[in-house]
Amino acid sequence: MNRLVVGLALAGSLYVSYAHAETQAEIAAKENEDGKNLMFAGDYKGASDKFRSAADRAPEAKYYFNLCTSLYQQGVFGAALTACNAGDNLSPDPKLKEKIAKTSDKIKQDASAQHVDLAPTGTGGGGGPGDTPVNGGTNTMGSDQPPTTGGGPVGPQPLQPQYAVGRPTANLIAQSKPEHTYVWSLGIDLYGGGGRIGQAGAFGSSAGGLRIKGDYILNPALKLGLQGYLQFTHFGEGTDVAMTGNSLDIFDIGLAAYKHFCGTKALCLTPLLGVQLAFMSPANSEDSEGSQVFNYAAVGARAELALSYAFGRHYENVVSLQAGVNIYSKVFSEPMDGTSAAEFGLDTGGAAAYGGFGYTYRFDTPFGSAPFVQLE
Repeated sequence: MNRLVVGLALAGSLYVSYAHAETQAEIAAKENEDGKNLMFAGDYKGASDKFRSAADRAPEAKYYFNLCTSLYQQGVFGAALTACNAGDNLSPDPKLKEKIAKTSDKIKQDASAQHVDLAPTGTGGGGGPGDTPVNGGTNTMGSDQPPTTGGGPVGPQPLQPQYAVGRPTANLIAQSKPEHTYVWSLGIDLYGGGGRIGQAGAFGSSAGGLRIKGDYILNPALKLGLQGYLQFTHFGEGTDVAMTGNSLDIFDIGLAAYKHFCGTKALCLTPLLGVQLAFMSPANSEDSEGSQVFNYAAVGARAELALSYAFGRHYENVVSLQAGVNIYSKVFSEPMDGTSAAEFGLDTGGAAAYGGFGYTYRFDTPFGSAPFVQLE
């Protein structure tokens, strides 16, 4: 009976220890996420506290790397390098090991450029930006720490190494909390619809096309931007046999303004209004070598409403559904030695409605330049 009691007690003790270890790992993961959110909000000191606590609870290379990054962002280069070294000593995977090495090199470069000593300058009380994580009773600076509990260190705290502080590094963080913010984007749309361009029957009423577009955010807070685009639209054959052109191709160069109205999640509604220069080529409009030429010019406008869905680590991928209309004036320029616009039926403007589907990729750094650090 006594053996049974002892066995049950030991089993219960092992279970409690295992559950406690699991809980510490879960808490560390949550603190790591909290730390990343603080980084995105610009609270680097608060982020360091979270990453330090996560590393204390679960000594993983990624927590030390994130701590290295938050300290680096504060300009505490010596403590940041120590945290990176601690992460490198925990056998990170090859990808993380490369990131640690890259960040360590940059820390050394910045410290050298600013004449900041990477060695400790002295000791002081706890809680400063140069604090380092503790684990198993020893911190990464070599100072012995008291045993820890689920709530962190207990008892008197030893003096912490102090470091010279340099200028914080700007624009260090690449990953951001998912939201509809970006600098510029590239995308492509496919669309189809119908309407009338030119005189009745001159060209077909059905149309389809392709658009290549690039967006640039002018005001991130208001989500206002400009879109430059190139679009190619083809109208089918007309029914009026008196007209010499049976089908019509239009090449547009345009500029539009837009605004995102986004919900709390990944959906946005985006109205857009633009102007465009249209180059038109009826089917029988060819040069002396028989090649198609776009030598009839008109002005146009584009109005569109798009519903988009964004996905990815920071909403960098966007798919959208669009409904809109292209409007054209009558031709204002025609070749001097060719068929007149009136003979092709282009002495009258028109409009065509469309529905479309598109994909866009967003860049969150100027002109796609690679950000330096991605948090783990």
